[in-house]
Amino acid sequence: MDSLGVLLVAPMNAYLEQELDRRCRLFRLWESPADRRDDYLRAHASSIRAVVPYAHQGVDAAMIDALPSLEIVSSFSVGIDRVDLDACRRRGVRVTNTPDVLTDDVADLAVGLAIAALRKIPQADRYVRAGKWKSKGDFTLTTRFSGKRVGILGLGRIGLAVAKRAEAFDCPISYHSRSEKPFPKYKFYPNVVDLAANCDVLVVACSLNPETRHIVNRKVIDALGPEGVLINIARGAHVDEPELISALLEKRLGGAGLDVFEDEPFAPEQLFELDNVVLVPHVGSDTEETCRAMADLVLQNLEAHALNQPLLTPFSGKRVGIIGLGRIGLAVARRVEAFDCPVNYCQRTKQDHPGYTYYPSVVELAASSDVLVVACPLNEHTRHIVNREVMEALGPRGVLINIGRGPHVDEAAMVAALLDGRLGGAGLDVFEDEPNVPEALLGMDNVVLVPHVGSATHETRTAMADLVLGNLEAHVAGKPLLTQVV
Repeated sequence: MDSLGVLLVAPMNAYLEQELDRRCRLFRLWESPADRRDDYLRAHASSIRAVVPYAHQGVDAAMIDALPSLEIVSSFSVGIDRVDLDACRRRGVRVTNTPDVLTDDVADLAVGLAIAALRKIPQADRYVRAGKWKSKGDFTLTTRFSGKRVGILGLGRIGLAVAKRAEAFDCPISYHSRSEKPFPKYKFYPNVVDLAANCDVLVVACSLNPETRHIVNRKVIDALGPEGVLINIARGAHVDEPELISALLEKRLGGAGLDVFEDEPFAPEQLFELDNVVLVPHVGSDTEETCRAMADLVLQNLEAHALNQPLLTPFSGKRVGIIGLGRIGLAVARRVEAFDCPVNYCQRTKQDHPGYTYYPSVVELAASSDVLVVACPLNEHTRHIVNREVMEALGPRGVLINIGRGPHVDEAAMVAALLDGRLGGAGLDVFEDEPNVPEALLGMDNVVLVPHVGSATHETRTAMADLVLGNLEAHVAGKPLLTQVV
């Protein structure tokens, strides 16, 4: 493949660039000043037989016309809306993308954005870091994701992966697609307005084309309503951005989680101050695993083309270890299974769950996990159950999640491990001396901190209050208590 001249339109992935440079004759478009790029293309036109674009910078008709030797466009993305397909067809230029390998990551982010928007996780993190938990008390109640009606716009690879994950949260699934699919447990709606009117969370997961541009317009947003949340992990142009902004400002839409925008990298400044949106910079597929797999797929397609072979058409989940397989631990296990995560656990005794791997010690569990979730009750035996030895076993790529109690974790050892890079990251809802959070954590970018909000949704707090009232009524009436502990 060393004779294949490849134009890389922008620096998009270091591994891909390195491999293209090693295997091909590589031309880097960005090395030429922006006002001299036409000259650069003319100078190398006869040598460039392949172009590698990506989501932010594509291949238009002018570039195709400027490259008479062009044979293949191999996009470092699944979306090809920035490639002029008509011009490619007219010239007989082959076009490939990177489907499948990014499906899991994008679907993960869709669910993550929905949870972050509904539970206000970024806002809660800022609340802790700003010292407001100490000065102003508990964070506001939010609303849960579990059980929400999820509508999916586009039931392709990514849409189906989102549906699978949302089902694990007991979410009823409905969808709109060009035609009804053979998934009888998902409800089909023939138009987007009806879909939006019958869901709490609307996820945009369709491909972008002239028919789907601004498919989420004012009518759809109004149908979704003031309690609804819009999640966009597809393309920015799917959503009429000015209408979205006005709906959020006027409270006609409850919230949004956005990975994509119409004019990237320029996100509308009006969104920056809103506390009912979560914004991320088009990172749906930006994990080390997926970017490597995407790069390999680009390279394999170029290799297949150079050898005149058929082009390829086209994550495994993280190993999750759970300390304590009680009600909450089992609920965590069921949810992460939908993300294709193998589940391991440590408990006083082995449980009757043959699909999960049992470890008799927490150190062994940590050594065999990528993510360690603390979900056991706190007692004299589980205090500091996550100590330095456990964290060392979890390692510099491991992530610790504590939704149990603060004293489950040796906080001083955890802070030191995070600072030293011996622990990869942490997500913490609980702390040893609440509401006092170790100040060393507040400046770290590898931790997420929330102010003990695990049960702080309107739905759960109402259910908890009803249970307190039920226990008091049962006591007064001389009946068995509903949830007697002592």
